[in-house]
Order: sequence, then structure tokens, then C-alpha cells
Amino acid sequence: MSRADLQREKLLQAIVFFVKNTRACHKLKLFKLLFFLDFKIYRETGLTVTGLQYFAWPMGPVPNRLFDEFRAPRADMTAVVSVRTTTEDDPGFGKRLIITPRMAFNDGCFTNRELEEMKRLAEIFRDADSDQMSDASHFPGQPWRQVYKIEGKHQGLIAYKLALDSKPGSITEEQAEQIDEEAREANALFK
Repeated sequence: MSRADLQREKLLQAIVFFVKNTRACHKLKLFKLLFFLDFKIYRETGLTVTGLQYFAWPMGPVPNRLFDEFRAPRADMTAVVSVRTTTEDDPGFGKRLIITPRMAFNDGCFTNRELEEMKRLAEIFRDADSDQMSDASHFPGQPWRQVYKIEGKHQGLIAYKLALDSKPGSITEEQAEQIDEEAREANALFK
């Protein structure tokens, strides 16, 4: 299985997990949970869980590719979750989506670190609403704030390197570059 295939499986299973383990997990909340997961794991390992790229939209980080896919889900997504539109709005994101799992969560594709972070995020944000989620993603020092507020790059790419810092648990930028190079080399071997 290629890294891209593994990341796709992790994305689909993470959606199932967060929808099952948090209340009112609509598009906005899901995007933020995936963002927190990817950026935390990247900070510690130099690799993302889902492979998504996030962009700084007014309401927070948005994985454009997933945002677009929710309009016309691929077959592998529709096998795992049902996605339907309601008449309610998700501020800044159009009509609210109801995402319903069609299968049980399968943790087999995740590392222990990834699973623990998913559980931690679900516990912290289980009952959070959109405003509370926005407060968390817009907090000073967060990557979304750096791109959207400080750099003024509205809808700009939020670089994963913004997750790196000098606090314990973070790898260095040099380590992240080395890990990225090794991952690219490994991907080339499995094409």
C-alpha cells in the first residue's frame, strides 16, 4: 500500500472516529479536528496523518480537497460514510453537512501515537460548538492565525512547518526536511 493510499484510509477512518466520538461533528468541526490531528502529529514526527493540505479561510483551517469532495464524494468515502446536506448553514462553509458512519471504526491503519491523539482531541472537543472550535484554532501562536491574521494571506496555504517550535516534543525544521526527503524516496520505491 502506498503512503497516499494509507493516508486516504486514515482520513476516512478519522472521519468515522470523530463523527462517532464527538457531538454535532459537522463540516466545520471536522475540519478543525483533522487540522489539529495532522498538525500535532506532524510536530512530533514530521509526517501528517491524512496527507491533507489546509488553507486559512475566515472561519479557520480548511482542507480544500476534502471540502470539494464533500460535494461529490468518491466511492470509497460513500462506502464509509453517508454525507447529506441540510437546510442549516455552517457559517462561512455553505449548507451544513450531516455525516453518518456506514461502518464501524477500524483502528488498524493508525499508529498508537495517532490513536492517542485522536482520543485526546475527541475528549477535549466532544461537546464543543463552532465558536469554541474557532477559539481553539484562532488562538495566538496557532498556524491559522499566523497565515490569516499576521501574514494576511486569506485562503493561503498553512505550511506544516508552522507547527514546529522549540518546546519539548517538537522536532526541528531540519529533522522535518530529512523525514520529508526520506518519505519521498520511499514513495518512489513503491510506485
